[in-house]
Amino acid sequence: MSPKKQTELRRADALRNRERILDAAERMLERSPSASLADIAAAAGVARSTLHRRFRTRDELLAAVRDRPHEQSQESSLRSLPAGRLGRGRPISLDAIQVFDVVPPAVLPEQLVAEAQRIAKVPVALYVLDIDGTHLLHMAGPHRLGQTIEAPLAIGPELDADGLSQLREQLAVRRGIEISALWLRGRANGVMIAFGRPAEPLTELARQAAAAVTLADRYTDAFATAQRRKQPKAAAEIQQSLLPPRIVRVTGGEIAGNVLPSYEVAGDWFDVIENADGIWITVADGLGGSTRAAASSAVALGALRASRRSGAGISEALIVMHQTLREMPGPRAEMTAVAARWDPATNELSVANCGHVAPVILRGDADVEHVRGPHAHGLGGRASPKPVERSTSLAPGDRLVIVSDGVIKSGQGKAGLGVEGLVRAALRSERETAADTVREVHKAVLDSAGGQLSDDATAVCLSVE
Repeated sequence: MSPKKQTELRRADALRNRERILDAAERMLERSPSASLADIAAAAGVARSTLHRRFRTRDELLAAVRDRPHEQSQESSLRSLPAGRLGRGRPISLDAIQVFDVVPPAVLPEQLVAEAQRIAKVPVALYVLDIDGTHLLHMAGPHRLGQTIEAPLAIGPELDADGLSQLREQLAVRRGIEISALWLRGRANGVMIAFGRPAEPLTELARQAAAAVTLADRYTDAFATAQRRKQPKAAAEIQQSLLPPRIVRVTGGEIAGNVLPSYEVAGDWFDVIENADGIWITVADGLGGSTRAAASSAVALGALRASRRSGAGISEALIVMHQTLREMPGPRAEMTAVAARWDPATNELSVANCGHVAPVILRGDADVEHVRGPHAHGLGGRASPKPVERSTSLAPGDRLVIVSDGVIKSGQGKAGLGVEGLVRAALRSERETAADTVREVHKAVLDSAGGQLSDDATAVCLSVE
């Protein structure tokens, strides 16, 4: 190919990427004016670095969207919108609610691939992420890349924008492949891989597919089965059922969290929710990794949610968890726990701790704050805990990091990072996002333990934007 032809192709690709970014920005900003650049890049199917090469700042992108010409004749303004365009700038190729309502959940993967191939006019495969975040697992469509593809470390079965960029770079060596993320609320729960250039972009279809998959997952084991490359222990399966989405976009920031290992052990759990009184993050560490410990976790989580939904504060919620664990028959079910609530309107952070590892705040100015309080007993034991709330603030640029003792303590099957090692790992995150912080912490955990963990290692991060 001549140099002139190569230059023309590069210019065409650059123009195509620019239009894809602007198309995605219009759609995303129409739905949510606060949509992040990471969300827009993922919706456009490009790496964040590609977006930043075209638009150096958010204001520059907004100006390009605002100044983009829109053709609209007087005749068209006098008519009703064509079907499929209500509330959107263009017809939709797939409606998530209709798909969920019409297609049996168990055959949804094959239906999504069929719809994608109809639009793209090239072969398309659907892959989901393993629950431990290390592999893409084939679910439907051609097997050209095999049943499993080793992937950059994800946050459990979910990818953030940076992880998606790393995946695209990893698969870039395979010529003629295009990746469209099943992107929803700041995370991807799978990818569509097109073998050849699609006749039409699959970006919007993949987003609708993400919503359809999220809805259908409550009605079939098809997706959960595809996300497991081996059978978890029963206790670990209970644990997986307790965990919230691993990457959560919340008002004023992002939360990410995960528990390693994913197929064994099962003492830890965490919970994340956004309510009118703020954003709650709870992390607990049950003693042992037995089925009873996992069952105790389910009971404690139920008590937490019941008290929270009845208007309790974080300290009262911990007390209710303790009382509920004490009511369980048989040997005592004990655990440590920490509950935090952050109000994005005031930036106030409240923390109540019952014997758990103290949370750490990484300030935007590089300072480190340890949120320690008076010693309090754990939950479920003979002694009643007396949690004392600590208050501080979380401002834009700050990160709150909460881990279990499997991350910092030494001993057989533990990572032994120590608090200083935890801070060093978290500070290695160049993006300083919640997901990238958790990824760096878990990389350090796996490196330190040589991949052999016999105690759960939980890491949760809230990053304030």
